[in-house]
Amino acid sequence: MHSSLPKKPPSFAKWVYGGVICTILLIVSVLWFSFTQSIEERNERAALYARMIEGTITRTLEGLEMSMVSLSDDLVSGDMSSEQLAKGRERALKILKFAPQLRQIVIIKDQETILDTRREAALNINLNILGLHATRKSYYSLGLIIGNTLKGRFLPLEGTFPGEASRRSLIPIAFESKALDGERVLIVAALNPNYVHRYISNLQLETSDSVYLTDLTGNVLLQKGLYGPNQKYVLPQLNDVLISDADESRTHNFAFATIPASTTAIRLLTKYPLAVSIVVSHQGSLLFWIKQKQNLLLVLLASVITLITGALLLVRSGRRALKMQEEVHLLSEVVEHSPTVIVITDPGGSIEYVNKHFETVTGYTKAEVIGLNPRILKSGETSDKEYIAMWQILTAGETWHGEFHNQHKDGSLYWERASIGPLISDAGEVTHYIALKQPITEEKEAQEKLRLASDVFSVAAEGIMVTDQLNRIQMVNKAFELITGFKEFEVLGKTPALLKSEKHPPGFYAEIFTQLNKNHSWEGEIWNQRKNGELYPQWLMISSRFNPEGKLEGYVALFSDITKRKHDEAVIIHQANYDSLTGLPNRHLFEDRLKQALAFSERGKTSTALLYIDLDRFKYVNDTFGHFAGDLLLKQVSERLIGCVRKTDTIARLGGDEFAVIAQELDNLSTIEKIAHSILTSLAKPFVLEGNEAYISCSIGIAIYPENGKTTERLVLNADNAMYKAKAKGRNTHEYFNKALNKDSTHRSMLEQDIYKALKRNEFYLLYQPIWSIDGQKIESVEALIRWLHPERGTVYPLEFIPLAEESALIHSIGEWVISEACEFAKRLSLKATVAPKVCINISSSQFLRGNMVELLSQELSKHELEGSSLVIEITESILLLDQDNIYAQLETIVSQGIDIAVDDFGTGYSSLSYLKKYPVQRLKIDKSFIDDLEENKEDQALVSGILSLASSLSLKTVVEGVETQAQLELLRQYGSPMIQGYLLAKPMTEDLLITLLAEKAPKHSSDT
Repeated sequence: MHSSLPKKPPSFAKWVYGGVICTILLIVSVLWFSFTQSIEERNERAALYARMIEGTITRTLEGLEMSMVSLSDDLVSGDMSSEQLAKGRERALKILKFAPQLRQIVIIKDQETILDTRREAALNINLNILGLHATRKSYYSLGLIIGNTLKGRFLPLEGTFPGEASRRSLIPIAFESKALDGERVLIVAALNPNYVHRYISNLQLETSDSVYLTDLTGNVLLQKGLYGPNQKYVLPQLNDVLISDADESRTHNFAFATIPASTTAIRLLTKYPLAVSIVVSHQGSLLFWIKQKQNLLLVLLASVITLITGALLLVRSGRRALKMQEEVHLLSEVVEHSPTVIVITDPGGSIEYVNKHFETVTGYTKAEVIGLNPRILKSGETSDKEYIAMWQILTAGETWHGEFHNQHKDGSLYWERASIGPLISDAGEVTHYIALKQPITEEKEAQEKLRLASDVFSVAAEGIMVTDQLNRIQMVNKAFELITGFKEFEVLGKTPALLKSEKHPPGFYAEIFTQLNKNHSWEGEIWNQRKNGELYPQWLMISSRFNPEGKLEGYVALFSDITKRKHDEAVIIHQANYDSLTGLPNRHLFEDRLKQALAFSERGKTSTALLYIDLDRFKYVNDTFGHFAGDLLLKQVSERLIGCVRKTDTIARLGGDEFAVIAQELDNLSTIEKIAHSILTSLAKPFVLEGNEAYISCSIGIAIYPENGKTTERLVLNADNAMYKAKAKGRNTHEYFNKALNKDSTHRSMLEQDIYKALKRNEFYLLYQPIWSIDGQKIESVEALIRWLHPERGTVYPLEFIPLAEESALIHSIGEWVISEACEFAKRLSLKATVAPKVCINISSSQFLRGNMVELLSQELSKHELEGSSLVIEITESILLLDQDNIYAQLETIVSQGIDIAVDDFGTGYSSLSYLKKYPVQRLKIDKSFIDDLEENKEDQALVSGILSLASSLSLKTVVEGVETQAQLELLRQYGSPMIQGYLLAKPMTEDLLITLLAEKAPKHSSDT
């Protein structure tokens, strides 16, 4: 029976040997893996560098292409004159100044060099050796032509060849276009390959690595390292890339089965027919790797000697740690350089970490904020309520999303969108808070601008219409709808032609688009049509819209309804040129029409007449019936004047009661005579004013162009003079201007000035005419009569200067002087005469209507210590016919002071018996006009007898004026006249003569009875 013996345990040496073998195998495999990884890293880096080099070359060629296209557009758009070429050369020099990768730019037209940045006088370039030939164009490229690399700094001249000994080289790059005359234009630039060489030298390439820039046929343009030995690797791989239509490729070139002798990485340029090739040589990779990993090898050898197991664990642990470190480093780099602001705080809110973008956005450095609370960024714009709501969400373990309006370190405010969440440990505790924030200030501002633009668009009072480049309406606002009556949905997609009014000629709209194409804007007035068919005026502004590339996108129209403005303008123009009461042209328009009429007459060699019309007795009507009746009279006068002239004539109201007529194209005087006679006849007819009949007439002055004046000023002056001449002749007539009237006008002007001076120089004086009892024995009263002792003309009578004084308002000053002088005379008379007669003072209606007559009389009576019974105030009946309460009040006050009221010239006006009963009148004075023919005129006899009987029945005292014959006196005695006045018994006399006369009559004189 055989017994099984237990196997001997392996010896320690075997274990050690086995362990060493295992360790060596493991180390070899680890080292082999490390070596292959090193090779792969170099290969990856080569592919990355190929992409980087490709990007740099692409950007360089893109910039060159844009410059050449721009330069080409500038040149071929013109005639390529010497001036244009000079500007083109200046432009090319500027391109070289900002493009250090370029050395020279030449422009060739039809094989002849016309521009060279290197020299002022362009010399032909040797095109044959540049290798410029048509190349495949990229979809994104306009088509650069890339030539062969040449020795030399600049492009070779015609008949020369580059020197092979030259240390410098260049790559010719060309762009082809056509001039206006159809000839070929070639722009050639000399690209400095050293620009790319310097970039490549800055890359972490090994000295054994080679870099090539080739065209798609493998022709090398730029190289680092020898191209010949590696051409066998580059060309096949380049063909494979072109066939596969890929952008890049990487191929290992094996010397034996497992380790590649080299690796070729090829990258095609996306826009240009070029390729970047990098050949990485692995022949020296082992020595490079050993040198790089020698410390690790020593550690591994030591670990093997000491403890195989420990070495294995150390290697494995080292690999894990390295990988984790790389992952942590990568994550740290991602966080640090993230375009998002990242902030990490502890649970208490103190900042532990911020990335670089935080510093960019806030202005604070990392060192400044570590340990601080994020509240340092608070601007005060975010409410505490919002922060409380945020912390409620965070403390609940959830993520908060929202926006902050924070403050930059420099004090400026900015917006950011944030997401904040807690980092929770396995134990469920919050260890940190992390905030991811994105600046949104520009977004906010854009939103606000968009909101404001939308608000302005919606609430603008002007209509706004937006169209596309085909003039189709894309958008309108509310104001558009209100103005046009169209709703937005009714006009979208249609053209603005639906608003046309057909009021403008076709060329009007063509001109608008001409201006838009030329100036990109148009502004002006236009007539459009509302939806309901109503035409209305607009003020329209149109602007062209362009996209960022400068291409026309459409138009924006802004318009407003100017109907009211045009109406207001018409009203203003009418008010400025027409009389508001009568609707006739006013003085301003009259002057303009007169200028036009004279200009027309001068061109047509015709005559124009100017008729100046002044109403007679208008003031009387105005004072008698009131201002409203006066206005009615002016309106009716205007209507009658319109019926008296031709349609071509102009009637104007110059102010007050003055009118004018401009009669053009006159053949003879008969036309003027007819117009003047028609006006006189029409205005002489009665006017009905609020139930009252009024009678007026007019005085017309006529001046004719060119006989009576060749300027508007002279014609107006002469017509005015003729009008005053007509008034002087007795009114209700017309007068033509003649040279003698100039003297009358000058006389009136001088007389007015002399009246003013007479008041200052005390040239006026009073005479006194007695009023007798009918028996001629008693002087009942005396009438104060004004005279003017002119220093040159002698005595001037009231009939000559009083009417002018009333027109110029000097009558008030004269009237006050008369009252003062008459009262002073009455005082002296009371002292000198045994029985002093009353003193009669004439008061004009304008004086009385001023309203201060009571105050004036009271002052004079008080000043001279006179009784009111010593005065008689003579007024005309026109004052009483005004029927105004203030007139009645003044007369009552005057009578209460003891002053008698006498109505002068009774019977010459529109007499009314009612005012004799209403007003406190004590005396009537019958006008001289009724006495002149009393002896022969039965009507005058009846009138005088009737007035005397009426006055007697009303207990009124009567004075008959103008008694000059004994026969008149006898008749008046028969009629029972109590008092008379006239030259028969006494003329106006001085104070001394009157005192003497009173003394003679004293024994026979009695008190006023």
